Amino acid sequence: MGEFSGSAVGAVEPPHARVLPIAGTRRHRPLTGTAGILLFVCMFMPAMRGCGDSAVVPLDVPPFLPPYLYGLVFAFVAMTRSQKGVMAGIVALRLLATVVAFAGFIVFLIAPSVGIVELSVGIVLLATVGSRGFTEHRLALTALIMGAVCTLWFGLWSVTADALLGVHLSLASSIGLFLGGGFWLVELLIHPPARMPIAVARRH
Repeated sequence: MGEFSGSAVGAVEPPHARVLPIAGTRRHRPLTGTAGILLFVCMFMPAMRGCGDSAVVPLDVPPFLPPYLYGLVFAFVAMTRSQKGVMAGIVALRLLATVVAFAGFIVFLIAPSVGIVELSVGIVLLATVGSRGFTEHRLALTALIMGAVCTLWFGLWSVTADALLGVHLSLASSIGLFLGGGFWLVELLIHPPARMPIAVARRH
């Protein structure tokens, strides 16, 4: 502690929520990354039988796109090794959660029983990733929750007679994302990321 312009100055550690995640070695990366990219690719694959011989592709139904976009974000986060990349992934997850919540509100006005579920999922995802700060634990927990939601969503689709290859692959990748998020969270609990305290000047 020293004197600075006549005032005592000390070094304090910033709140945990403001500490950047460490993009180091994580064993979950191959599973989470593969599941995420496969889920994203399913956005371009036939999902359900449409009228006649045509098939419905998720890309043609914008309200159904968030799960696939989540897959892309988690694939990106799993592959990145820089703090800036991880930060960008967290910002993208916040944006997606906001979109899901907003879409749920719009759907609620038309079909309340469906909209309330989507709105609730969006709020939970937004609360999980947080509106401020950057922590790797929130990333892992978001992957776990999104994997569980997608597994339920695509699982319900897959048992219908109109389900096509895209839905079945989406279900498999959702299970992979769920497992990847779980492994990621356990890995963080067992081997938490080492972080260097940042000295912040504070006057007394």
